[in-house]
Amino acid sequence: MIKFSILSLYLLIIIFNFSFSKFLSRSLFSIKDSKYIHLGANDLKEALNNKEFYAIDTRDMPIIAKGYIPNTLLIPTSLFAWLSSVVPYEANIIIITDQANYLSVINKLKKLGNYKIYGYCFYDELIKSSLFNIQTIQYDPNNKESIQNIINNKRNTIIDIREMDEYIETGVIEGAKLVPLSTFLYDNCDIPKEGNVYVFCKSGLRAIIGMSFIKRSGYKNNFIIMKGGMKKAIDEKYPLIPYSEN
Repeated sequence: MIKFSILSLYLLIIIFNFSFSKFLSRSLFSIKDSKYIHLGANDLKEALNNKEFYAIDTRDMPIIAKGYIPNTLLIPTSLFAWLSSVVPYEANIIIITDQANYLSVINKLKKLGNYKIYGYCFYDELIKSSLFNIQTIQYDPNNKESIQNIINNKRNTIIDIREMDEYIETGVIEGAKLVPLSTFLYDNCDIPKEGNVYVFCKSGLRAIIGMSFIKRSGYKNNFIIMKGGMKKAIDEKYPLIPYSEN
């Protein structure tokens, strides 16, 4: 009986070790895998000066809105479906996240395709340095009066980054520059170098991705997100015009 119990225990240990090994093989990646580098503030600062690197802030949007590092792309994991619109596959990606979520962020990114993940940074560590001028997202109230005031000022530019089917469905704001987010990688998004730039999408989330991409391209304008996006403009009963390709 004792021998049988010892044998059973031995078999259970073998089965457990095998199952645990299989689990580890399916895990995100081995912590010992050096191809994912934990980067510091100096590393990120250097990478931001190299256009081959795309630093992506993957934190939740309400958190990003309170503070982000200039020249990073602002793409929460919930909006990763739009990643291919603004990040080429051959790019070296640096993930900005927090310590609790970095493994799950890397896992989600790996599932999207053959993106090259160079390393990751923790935002809380980055802001302890004095290397970055932390910025916040500006919002316009996006009501009927504010939209009309924006249009009346010829120094202002409105960019609508929704998709073509959305333009057709709801109409567009007269005078707005129509640049679908899905075209950003090959559209030069030519806008004036001066003045305020107001960015629209359906709800205000994609607009933040678009804004961060344009700013990363070198534009120094004052960028403002239209709060609530086109949905709020429609609720405010702002008059829209039918979309036309001409």
